[in-house]
Amino acid sequence: MLTYFSATLVYTRARLGELLARQDGVTAVEYALMVAIIALLLVGGFYALFNTVSGTYNDVGNCVATESAPRDCTPLGP
Repeated sequence: MLTYFSATLVYTRARLGELLARQDGVTAVEYALMVAIIALLLVGGFYALFNTVSGTYNDVGNCVATESAPRDCTPLGP
């Protein structure tokens, strides 16, 4: 019984070793995952940029809409 288990273990380790050692290159699934991750990062970046720019335009618009020389509208830092 022990020799059968030992032989099975050796066979399994050999097969897994071959599987892990084999590097055929990048498959289409891996390319699709990379494209999906890059697309998600781009969408997140554009969303953050849009919120920042929109907030700045709203602040400037509120400043311009008030009196001719608003006192509370100070320019941001350099």
